[in-house]
Amino acid sequence: MPEYPIFYDTVTLAPTREMTDEGYLLATASFARAGIYEYSAGEPSILNSDLPKEYQNDPRRVVKILRPESEVFNDASLSTYAGKDVTDNHPSEFVNSKNYKDLTVGHVTGSGRKEGDFVVADLIIKDADTIEKINDGKVELSAGYTAEYVEEKGSTSDGIPYEFVQRNITINHVALVDAARAGSQARIFDNSEVNTMPKIVTLDNGRTVEVADTAAATLI
Repeated sequence: MPEYPIFYDTVTLAPTREMTDEGYLLATASFARAGIYEYSAGEPSILNSDLPKEYQNDPRRVVKILRPESEVFNDASLSTYAGKDVTDNHPSEFVNSKNYKDLTVGHVTGSGRKEGDFVVADLIIKDADTIEKINDGKVELSAGYTAEYVEEKGSTSDGIPYEFVQRNITINHVALVDAARAGSQARIFDNSEVNTMPKIVTLDNGRTVEVADTAAATLI
C-alpha cells in the first residue's frame, strides 16, 4: 500500500437491519460524499502527511481539502471497499494480515457503488458483542483510508475555496465509533425508522452543515 496520509471519514447505514440464521447482522452503508472537508492542521492525519510545514506548524489552522467526485466515485477507489474489515473503534494501526484476527468484527461484502451523492456498500457484522453494542445505540461509523494530497488551490462552482485535492483514496477499514465526524446522522437506523439521509447545506461563510430533511435545507 502506498505511503499516503491516513484519513478517517464518516459513513451512514441505510434504515434496514437483517439478522442471519447464524446471528450475523447485515446492513447497507452509505459512505461520505464528495466535496470539501475541513481538517485541523493538528489532527494526526495532517501531522503525518506530506503537507507543507507551514500547515503542520500551526495546529489550529483549518485546512480545506477537496474530495472530487472523479476520485470518490471512480472504479479504482470504489473497488477498494470490497472485503475490507469492520472494527470496533479505529485501531492504532491499519488492519493487515498480522493483526486482523484481533481487530475484525465484520466485513464489507462488496465494492462500493454510487447512489446519489454517496458511496454505498453492504456490510456484515459477525461479532456478537459488537452487534449488542449496535443494538444498544453505538451506531455511528467512520472509514479509515489512505489518500494522496495534491496542492491545488481553487474554488468550487459555489465559490467555496480549497487548498488541496485528495487523490488515490484507498479504503482500509470501517470502524464503529461513538461519535462520527458527520454527527448523529452518520448512524445505523432501525427497521422501523424512515431513511432521513442528511442534506448538505453550504453557509455564507463557506462552511457546510448537515440537516435532517429537505424542508430544513430549503429554509436555511
